Amino acid sequence: MHGDGVTFAEAIDDLALALREYAEDWNARLYQAPNHRGNRAVVELVELSDDTQLRDWILARSDGPTAE
Repeated sequence: MHGDGVTFAEAIDDLALALREYAEDWNARLYQAPNHRGNRAVVELVELSDDTQLRDWILARSDGPTAE
């Protein structure tokens, strides 16, 4: 997964959108695929994060959300 954009900020926004789309796809069908089953924690993090928190997590900022 990667983000595309003219600027770094646009690429991060695109990556955040791709993560949200992945979470939707995971809930719809990917949870059944052996190579995606273990991604529930990432999906929960994406679903429970607002846009700012998700960007912080992507950028590994210490004040971002954590998956437990």
